[in-house]
Amino acid sequence: MEKQYNRLLLNLGLLLSGCVTIFSGLLMQIQFHMGNHGHSAINNQALGLNYNGWSYIHKISILILSLIMIFHISQHWKWYKIVMKKRLIAKNAQVLTLSIVFILVAITGLIPWFMTIMKGHGMLRKVLIEIHDKLAIILAIYLILHVFKRLKWFYTTFKNK
Repeated sequence: MEKQYNRLLLNLGLLLSGCVTIFSGLLMQIQFHMGNHGHSAINNQALGLNYNGWSYIHKISILILSLIMIFHISQHWKWYKIVMKKRLIAKNAQVLTLSIVFILVAITGLIPWFMTIMKGHGMLRKVLIEIHDKLAIILAIYLILHVFKRLKWFYTTFKNK
């Protein structure tokens, strides 16, 4: 029973950090990027924070989400191996697509972040951010579907604790 409770806490951590990541990312995309035609409105404010404030929240939530996601994947690693070994890919396409899109969003988000740290501001960085933004919308949809398919598990596990 303690194992189920630990999984519940981990999944709630994923849910919370995922929601903060999605919210802050969408807010930055809508408020500071879309329609600015290359002139980022970083001094504008949204819900009391400017671009740097929301960017900080987004980065911290990404770090938390990524760390929890590593634990989540390690908990399900046996499942991944069975799915691949027994070629159950079609039956589990949604979760596998979610996993691949998550990795792509992480890569296309982290590379520009490291490019900024290394003072590499170029067209590649902007292209990767645009790819990241579009893939993140797809990821958000898959995450919502993933959570909805597991609402019964959340309810049952929470009720039994």
